[in-house]
Amino acid sequence: MDRTRAKRWAWAGLILALGLVAAAVGVRQLWNDPKVIFLAPEGGAKWVRYPEPFKLNAWLPAVRTTHFRHRFQAGPRTTGAVLTVRMLSRGKLWLNGRPVGGADDPSKWKEPVRLDLSAALAEGANELLVEVVNENGPPALLAHCDALGIRSGPGWEAREGAAPWAAALDVDRIRPYPLSRTFPRADRALLALWPVFVPLFVLVFFWSLKGDGRSGRPSWARLSPGAVRWLLMGGWLVMGINNFGKIPVPFGMDFPGHAQYLAYVALSWRIPLATEGWQMFQPPLFYFLEAILFRLCLPLFDPDTVVRILKLLPLACGALQVEVCYRALRYAFPGRDRPQVIGTLLGGLLPMNLYMSQSIGNEPMVGLFTALAILGVCRIFSGAAGTDARCRETALVTGFVLGLALLTKPTPVLVVPPMVLFLAAALYERGGGGRRAVLSAGRTILILFGAAFLTAGWYYLRNYMEIGRFFIGGWDASRKIVWWMDPGYRTPQQCIAFGEALLYPVYSAIFGFWDGLYSTLWLDGYLSSLVSGEHLPWNRTPMIASALLSLLPTAAIALGAAAALLTRSQGPERRILRFSLACAILYLGAIFAVFLLAPILSSVKASYALGITPCLVLLAARGFEVLSSRRIARAALQGLFACWAVAAYGAYFVR
Repeated sequence: MDRTRAKRWAWAGLILALGLVAAAVGVRQLWNDPKVIFLAPEGGAKWVRYPEPFKLNAWLPAVRTTHFRHRFQAGPRTTGAVLTVRMLSRGKLWLNGRPVGGADDPSKWKEPVRLDLSAALAEGANELLVEVVNENGPPALLAHCDALGIRSGPGWEAREGAAPWAAALDVDRIRPYPLSRTFPRADRALLALWPVFVPLFVLVFFWSLKGDGRSGRPSWARLSPGAVRWLLMGGWLVMGINNFGKIPVPFGMDFPGHAQYLAYVALSWRIPLATEGWQMFQPPLFYFLEAILFRLCLPLFDPDTVVRILKLLPLACGALQVEVCYRALRYAFPGRDRPQVIGTLLGGLLPMNLYMSQSIGNEPMVGLFTALAILGVCRIFSGAAGTDARCRETALVTGFVLGLALLTKPTPVLVVPPMVLFLAAALYERGGGGRRAVLSAGRTILILFGAAFLTAGWYYLRNYMEIGRFFIGGWDASRKIVWWMDPGYRTPQQCIAFGEALLYPVYSAIFGFWDGLYSTLWLDGYLSSLVSGEHLPWNRTPMIASALLSLLPTAAIALGAAAALLTRSQGPERRILRFSLACAILYLGAIFAVFLLAPILSSVKASYALGITPCLVLLAARGFEVLSSRRIARAALQGLFACWAVAAYGAYFVR
């Protein structure tokens, strides 16, 4: 094994070791931290709760009490009858009307309570009654005793208040929201569009075959990546003009909170503290730009028109993702039109970008700035930056853009570790190794992150001086905005289950992480926070049909990730793809952490990852190459992808 390969294996071992350490810390946090509401089965018993239907509204803190009852038989002289109880979050127990113990400290709910029931047991019939109290979530119970055959689950009863006893509900038995069933099932929505999709598939299939001739000459059936880029930009322009007056004014995720922040800035021209309002924890750049636009337009237009004009800034940010993806693809796949075309189409029509960019919010802007920073890194990887001096110029611009992203939202900090790691490796290799290469790489990285710090560091330092922390998240207890939403807890099944989003994607996030991620990546799975479909502007049938059609780009991303790990090529493609994969993994891990720490419906959103749109596009483009190695398969896949593209665009082009 040569020295270079040994170094690579050493780096790989170091990264793996760091990953294992991080995973161990995460698992320890999961099991021991009382703030992580994770309900895992134990001793053959399951967690149970009161069988009420889940709701879309937020619950304010209130003392909720659930009584659980279990009747069982005991033989004579039963010994060793130790009952293990876990309660979310405190409670008391009675056996045959006699108090047998409990737990009073909610902060210690993860510590099991063990009670010897032998003294209170009666020969024959016995009744165990448990009162569980929770002040910011649903009361839940787990209990088991091998000696008595007690295991919470089937056969247990629950009630709240004066309601009659009902069968206790396994916490993993989640009932769908009735609203989700008012939308067509995905397979039926897809079949309803066959008059559009069948001719489109046939047309693209034969067009692809025609353009895939063996002569090697350009064909009339081929579209250049540049032409696709301009077609998509035109499509965004037409969509913006068409939708301008059709989307309801108070529409979009967390619209009231964003409007409050914007109004605050427009009136006072000062940056609020995180504790001053619902969205006030956000960095200020987006809101100051919108406030300037607001003050300019308010004397000229009525208030509703002004709000519609304010939506043009996020729309422009979403549209510019087309250009970013196009250029990133050119760096990764120079001279290869097919992956550039597929990737540009995917980046330009990514549903989470289409629906998020048509309402007021900072997500599209932070997505654009983060994507531009990623593009700058890809430029350095590709060698397009040129000499060391030009490379440092690119690093300076990239750092400035990264700083703008951090002034819009803290999420872009997730791209910093991959940037440091991959830039250091690339610049060291480019410099030929040795001390000079280390110094040159260090200078470039210092310029990049120094520019980012000078651009955004003042805001985070100001936070530290004002509130003692660099950043406070939306769910932080110090903000004293306390509430919860269903389900109010996490289980192992919620972490691994997937499938609801393929048939009934609307609000399928209640079933688990992967359904939530899929339904918000490939369609507006939360209806932009609407609690009814009455005022939804999107076209339901193509939006829901996208749930099944999106299996194709999902598979392409997965295959692209595998190809990034397995490729042996030495060009910039491998480094760009692995950098993209590292960014995707970090964002996925961060979204999963939020999913665990905030056990509410809306905590898992693919839109948090808008900034790594180029990364997803690069992986998908490589995955499509893997899938379409044969001519007929390539034509069929392009036909299916065309159907996906039409459904994605048609869903958010308001009729």
